[in-house]
Amino acid sequence: MDKQILHYSSRPFSFRHMVTESPSDIATHIHDCYELFYFNSGDLTYYIEGQAYQLQKHDLIMTNPKELHRVVFNSKATYERKYIHFKPDYVSPYQTEHYNLLSYIEKRKLGHLNLIPAEKVLKHGIKQLWGRIERASMDPTPEGQILMKTYFIQMLVTINKVLASYRNPLADHHKYDQKIVAILEFINQNLDEKITLNVLEQRFYVSKYYLCHIFKQTTGFTVIEYITYKRVMKASELLMSGMTALDVAHAVGFGDYSTFYKAFKKITGLSPKLVINSRT
Repeated sequence: MDKQILHYSSRPFSFRHMVTESPSDIATHIHDCYELFYFNSGDLTYYIEGQAYQLQKHDLIMTNPKELHRVVFNSKATYERKYIHFKPDYVSPYQTEHYNLLSYIEKRKLGHLNLIPAEKVLKHGIKQLWGRIERASMDPTPEGQILMKTYFIQMLVTINKVLASYRNPLADHHKYDQKIVAILEFINQNLDEKITLNVLEQRFYVSKYYLCHIFKQTTGFTVIEYITYKRVMKASELLMSGMTALDVAHAVGFGDYSTFYKAFKKITGLSPKLVINSRT
């Protein structure tokens, strides 16, 4: 059962501090915003776009709106975490021509540079800045909201500095399965094409049965689950751009509209038509 320690919410910015006894796996999902996830305790594997992270206390995970992720619990140990959700317009007034506060969150290759390890979180004062954000959120004075945003901007700047300091972040901080990385890149670049297990087997010279096993083990997703989620995510972008639902269904590789509609509704909770209408 979830216990909420702290909660603050406004339209472009919110955070929570939660504790869960005997947690259950968290299914594949995305957010329509950026997420900073601060890990306090638990026994879990955090999967992001083909990478599996075994988290330690004070680790920080970052995801953007295009990155699928899920959590698998290895035991029923108490799960405690904090997370911040925010949208770009919350920090856009502080962007300049020469400095992008969201550069590392936005421009990373999917599933790369998601983790800032506990050692760096503590060394660079990210934990202290997070605490100041929480305290400022409870400040009833008029300056409380200003201070909260100021501390958050400082934290983003610090995160950028930490990631910029990595000499070889992919080699130093995570071991990547290059075959799976190549398959993920192929899927993301060819969502409009027919992608089947047979296609992947022939292109990457790997048995489809072994591929299913290693893909699930490495990414936490089945191959079909990953492809479907990615197609639905791309479809959401195209629907918002003005394309018709039928054209979108074909553009993202669904063979017929009925299959597209069912998948879209299941994942987003909305019908394609409702997304189109929300533009106006």
